[in-house]
Amino acid sequence: MGRVGIAFRLFFKALGNPAFAEAGARLLDGQAAAAPAAAPATAKAAAEPASSRPAAARSDALTLLSVLQREARLVDFLKENISAFDNAQIGAAVRDVHRDAGAVLDRLFSLRPVMSEAEGTAVSIASGTDAARVRLTGNVTGQSPYRGTLRHSGWEASKTQLPEWNGSAAAANVVAPAEVELA
Repeated sequence: MGRVGIAFRLFFKALGNPAFAEAGARLLDGQAAAAPAAAPATAKAAAEPASSRPAAARSDALTLLSVLQREARLVDFLKENISAFDNAQIGAAVRDVHRDAGAVLDRLFSLRPVMSEAEGTAVSIASGTDAARVRLTGNVTGQSPYRGTLRHSGWEASKTQLPEWNGSAAAANVVAPAEVELA
């Protein structure tokens, strides 16, 4: 923020807060500012500069959804009633959403398969394998090691790099802002 912006903030804060105005007057007279009196927690938080206050809370899920909307228009695509479109039109839209959403996932998570074998390959699952990494389906009986066919390689993130939310508390649930074109 430039000096003009700071001056305006100081001016209006001094108008609305007599204790702040007195401290400002002491500073202008070359005196040390007195320590402010203890204030209730809500008033104290309002007096703190925005940079020292914790950021507004926002779900990481909403942040991800917002990125997928901004860069791949995923929410627009999923919320659109596609019954009036023919298959060629839907296919053209899917290509763009698929490409752009995949790029978002690659950039933010660097997804890779949990198991490196090709799907359809016979695999052996050792005793003690984490059930969150490998889900056994079908006729699960007996003792491990289990032998079966890999139906899906799974996905795991090698990083998680969501953008940091820096918006207001009032906008924390906004996935995409409304757009208004001015004439």
